[in-house]
Amino acid sequence: MAIFKKSIRKRLPHETSGTIKFFRGLLISVIALTVLGGFWVLSQLGPKDVDFRDFNYNMEVVDSIKAIQQESIELEEQFEEVLVLREPRPEDMNLLKKALDKQKEYLAAIVGVDSEAYDRQLNLEERYQNLAAERLLLVSLDLESKAEALARSRDFANARAKYREAHEQQKQINETFPLSSAYNVGRATRLQRQARYFTAEPLLQRSLALENEADLFIEAKEWKEAEERLKQAMDLQDKLNREYRGTNQASVSRLEALRVKLVGILSGQSYLEVQQVAELADKRRAANENLEAAAIYQEAARLQGQLNENYSDSPYASSERVYEYQRKSQTSESFELGLEIERNHEFMQQLLSERRTFEAAEVIVLLRRDIRQMQESFPRSSLNDDDLQLKIRYLNLVQSDLGFIQDRIYGALLPIPEIEAWRMLRTEVPQALYSLIMGTNPSRNQGDLRPVDSISWLEAKNFCERLSWILGQPVRLPTENEFRQALGRLRYLVLEEHVWSVSDAAGVPQAVETKEPFASGFYDLLGNISEWLESIDRFETEGALHIGGHAQDRIESIFTVPLREAPRGERNRLTGFRIVVKVN
Repeated sequence: MAIFKKSIRKRLPHETSGTIKFFRGLLISVIALTVLGGFWVLSQLGPKDVDFRDFNYNMEVVDSIKAIQQESIELEEQFEEVLVLREPRPEDMNLLKKALDKQKEYLAAIVGVDSEAYDRQLNLEERYQNLAAERLLLVSLDLESKAEALARSRDFANARAKYREAHEQQKQINETFPLSSAYNVGRATRLQRQARYFTAEPLLQRSLALENEADLFIEAKEWKEAEERLKQAMDLQDKLNREYRGTNQASVSRLEALRVKLVGILSGQSYLEVQQVAELADKRRAANENLEAAAIYQEAARLQGQLNENYSDSPYASSERVYEYQRKSQTSESFELGLEIERNHEFMQQLLSERRTFEAAEVIVLLRRDIRQMQESFPRSSLNDDDLQLKIRYLNLVQSDLGFIQDRIYGALLPIPEIEAWRMLRTEVPQALYSLIMGTNPSRNQGDLRPVDSISWLEAKNFCERLSWILGQPVRLPTENEFRQALGRLRYLVLEEHVWSVSDAAGVPQAVETKEPFASGFYDLLGNISEWLESIDRFETEGALHIGGHAQDRIESIFTVPLREAPRGERNRLTGFRIVVKVN
């Protein structure tokens, strides 16, 4: 029992792990040997090296086979003898063909490789194909030449036939004699394309002729005949596009243009109706039947709108024409109101020019009302005048000051020596007057009695325009001649008594009328600020002139009456202006 118990005692852990490691190593070794053995077996099954030194060429050729090649050589020699005597004929070509066939027969009969015999076969093949193809090529070239001559004479049908024959000859060369120098796939393609071209060209010419006929019928307003011709032209062009793609005659854009023209024909009758209605409206308007003309113009606009909707691709479709008929309709309908506005405008101008400002203010109110009605009721009428609207709106704003402004201006005007019909402001335009007219004062040297400065020539002209609205008379800048006439002679004057210069103005413009006037009664014609002149004989892109010098000039310079040029939009704190007014 003690022995039995000892034999069945449990194994210790370190004894168990050692046994497992031994069997695991043994298994890995067996697997590795198996894989290596497999690789060796596969290597034995693969291709093996060949020692070509042991290769046995059997070049022994029997006499009967040699006789075949000899026969081929003799046939070739016979052909050479023919070439010495004359150009080869078709029957002579058979000698070369037989020589080639015999050479092929020889190569098929031998065992092994004869490179010289093979090269000879290739030479014979090439020579035979060149000679055989040469005849076909000459025929093809002659046919092409004839086709070109027929095409120049516009015999398209026969030209097409010749091009096809030339193509067949070249095609036969390419298929039968691919080793010849006459082999040319590109030429075959070109000849085929030319044949297709002259197949399509008559169709195109017929389509163009039909389109021309349709155009003549359109011009004559014969719509049914025009529609018939145009549809035929479209069918031919559609056929070209489908069956002759890639040719010059195929054109998707031309087919689309024909379609648009057909739409134009279909809409032509509608357009003719629109024109007839518009012409009737023109006659009514010329006869001063304005309300009836307005209704007819509106009908023309409706018909044109209907045409636009039904035939949007038509050349007669036009949203601008709808707008034009609507404009004419509203112009005719507003004609009486336009006449009333024009009469009241002329009456207002007369009242202002006669200085009847109270009555003019009442007319301004009426004009304001009528112009508003014109804009609201007839916005597309050509009788709407944006310039007149701006003028009346401005006069409406200053209507309570009309009399005051007129009195102040007329009270400050003096005649210009030797100048009729125009009077000039005796001072430079002061800032107070400029602010009253324009509602703003841009001057850098502020002061109501100081001359307005930092005014561009364009702004001075705008002032003149607004003042002319108030006075009902033309107002502008003085010309150089008017300015010099007002200035008069300077020889015996003590300029310091009349002029503000750098010596006493400290470089800043002073209040107007603070020095002695010149003999003509005008103040500050020289010095203080330089004054803009009316532009005469000068392009709008050129600058404008200002004259007289300013408070930063020396008295010696002012004595020369400086005349300077500046851009019309330039502002300068030493530049201002005065005005002249036309009087009745």
